[in-house]
Amino acid sequence: MDMKTHHLLFILIALPLFCSCRSSRSMLREIQALKSSLYYELTSPIYQEKADQTVYLDFIDYSNMDYYTSVKRKKSAYIPLLLYNYEGELFHLRLGESSLTQLYREFLTEALLTECNSSTCCHLIDNQKGKMIPDSAYRLEVTIRKNETCGRIKLNQSSIPWFEGEMLEVVNNKIRPAASSLAISIRLTQKEDCLLDKTYSTEYQQTTKAQRFEDSPSANAACLDDMTECLSMATKEIVEEISRDIHLILSLQPKSRH
Repeated sequence: MDMKTHHLLFILIALPLFCSCRSSRSMLREIQALKSSLYYELTSPIYQEKADQTVYLDFIDYSNMDYYTSVKRKKSAYIPLLLYNYEGELFHLRLGESSLTQLYREFLTEALLTECNSSTCCHLIDNQKGKMIPDSAYRLEVTIRKNETCGRIKLNQSSIPWFEGEMLEVVNNKIRPAASSLAISIRLTQKEDCLLDKTYSTEYQQTTKAQRFEDSPSANAACLDDMTECLSMATKEIVEEISRDIHLILSLQPKSRH
């Protein structure tokens, strides 16, 4: 085998490696063009009696969440051969607010208002503008301690010789179930009294099976939607706990404190 043949063989083997390689940056460019929406579905029992207590929700000023979604390539495998080429890459994604249609703080505020004004004995009012309230009023302070939602995309692509010298490409992209780690602290007060001071946390993991897609953009969009759904469900889990505790505390307060 002469030197020219060696060079040709090297090019044939190495070409797929340099042409098909996906980088974290190229994946991120696709993600940055996408947006997904958080959602809150009310399923708690409706409080049937009159809500005769008012609670003022202070401005939630810190979400402890990255603004930009990040993409990191964790693993990669390449098998460039003459008759069979294989490429496999695993990317880890971390959800940022830039990929959402609204700030997480705004979503959490809406979720608390929706839940508490439906299933508790209080009327929750958004006081984000810091208006003057009565000294005897109940106040709710909310702090987001942790907000991390991650997803994984595995890109698999192989090619084999087909009819008349054409190459048959087999694409098998998968997205793995997303996971959210969320911690929220609340403080319910009246005058100088602290009625409730508690931190709620959850590690929410989707239970759906891995999904398959024929192209990377579809996998990216589906992974982003899965992450926002996961964060929505984690938020719902905590908000329902918060509303139940607020309802219990206020329902036990003496009438003279209302």
